[in-house]
Amino acid sequence: MRNYIRNIIKDRLTNCKEWENNVEIYLHNRELTKKTDFEHYKSRPILKLILNLYFLPYNILKQLKYMRIINEYKKNKIEIEILSKEIKVKNVGNYEKQKK
Repeated sequence: MRNYIRNIIKDRLTNCKEWENNVEIYLHNRELTKKTDFEHYKSRPILKLILNLYFLPYNILKQLKYMRIINEYKKNKIEIEILSKEIKVKNVGNYEKQKK
């Protein structure tokens, strides 16, 4: 039973780390897009203003989505720490059982 639980925790930890890597890639690409937009609209400030006003509701939704992703990212980091500690505790418990 303990091995089963430990394997489930390991699988969950693996999934959390994969998700973390995917979010880091997404955030990096988002920053690149921001830089590209900034450079593109440097010479077109009026167009940028008009587009920002036109897409204001959509931009607000994008910002809320970004804030949600950041919150989940922080929560995932905490979950990775907790799962890592749990695996260490389970491994130490198994090691002590084997010694007896």
